[in-house]
Amino acid sequence: MIFLESPWPWLVLGIAVEAVLAVALLRTQRGYLLWAMLGTAAFVALGLLVERLVVTEREEVEMTLDAGVAAAKANNLGRLLNCISPKATKARYYAGLVLGRFEVEDARIRDLEITINRLTSPPTAKAKFLAVGKGRDRKNEFPYENYMRTVVVELRREGDRWLVADFDVEDFHPPGR
Repeated sequence: MIFLESPWPWLVLGIAVEAVLAVALLRTQRGYLLWAMLGTAAFVALGLLVERLVVTEREEVEMTLDAGVAAAKANNLGRLLNCISPKATKARYYAGLVLGRFEVEDARIRDLEITINRLTSPPTAKAKFLAVGKGRDRKNEFPYENYMRTVVVELRREGDRWLVADFDVEDFHPPGR
């Protein structure tokens, strides 16, 4: 699966094989090794193309989270709610509460770990990450502009999309409650 989620395994494999073939070519002076090097380059290029074209479930979950981050950075509640399941009333409520109270200047996801569970019906996923953000409290009651917390998000496959079903934030005390 790692060959479908990142180009680095293809590149490392290709460079290693090409290096071995180059050393062999220099030592033996055999022309057929050039053909092997061209074949290796073509194989790696094909692998890189497949890696780009195939979108894994893990990458789909990551795209949902990235869309949520982009919506938060744009302070766009409608786009953020589009990433949350209509059944996830708690998550939808807090999304509105937080974006209504805070003006987000920057938001990022760090140290993302995604676990997919295909044994549930529908399939579920759990994403754990460090949420890093910067913003301003519209009521000027919260003195800090920077935010950093560990977040665990549960996602559920609904149709052809992964949507947020629930979340848990370390030391989360929502404003106004």
